[in-house]
Amino acid sequence: MKTLIRSLAVMLLSLVMLFTAFPVTASAQTDGFEPRLTSPSRSNPYYNRELNVYSQTGYGMPNCVAYVFGRIYEITGEKPLITRGSAGDWWFINKNNGYYEYGQEPQLGAVACWSNHVAVVEEIDGNTVTASQSHWGGNYFDTTVFESGTDRYGQTFYGYIYMSSNYLEQLEEEKIQDIKTRLAEKAQGMSSVAPAEKKSPEFTQVSLFYQQEEVLINSEMLKNALGENG
Repeated sequence: MKTLIRSLAVMLLSLVMLFTAFPVTASAQTDGFEPRLTSPSRSNPYYNRELNVYSQTGYGMPNCVAYVFGRIYEITGEKPLITRGSAGDWWFINKNNGYYEYGQEPQLGAVACWSNHVAVVEEIDGNTVTASQSHWGGNYFDTTVFESGTDRYGQTFYGYIYMSSNYLEQLEEEKIQDIKTRLAEKAQGMSSVAPAEKKSPEFTQVSLFYQQEEVLINSEMLKNALGENG
């Protein structure tokens, strides 16, 4: 029984350390986010008259706001709250109405806003951002790479509107819940072992994989924390 309690304590402490190492954030390493680096088909309902309010009013793609509206709809599965205005209006419409949080740090699925252009953040590598976009009267779709916070196209950079943050946080919570479930199943399996079969496990390292990272926890540190070496 004592061995089982120690084993469960090790697993619990491992879980705590995992959450400390990987807090729930909408970060560049969010699992489940699928970047769009190729053009959507013209039959995709998020980008045509079926679901896109800009297309429905005659301002469909190629058009940066029509694309961004469709892309956010595609990511979150929910109709964006900003449904009007040109690219230069989006930053102020959001700020004045309090629709979404906003700031200067890039996040996956955020809308990058300039004085007359908007694009969607698809990938982040340090301060380098890859965004997808469309252009009024120009390219139907393309991607661009830029240093976060820089003015482009002769336009002033305003910041990022975090229109996908709730969705990304939900993805993170689902990942954490999955880890909790698997650890609970492991603990249940250990508790169901017949007394004669129970053996003191040889903990060398506990490897937990999360967001494509590996957390390696030394067993001696855990045992010391639990007072097993005293």
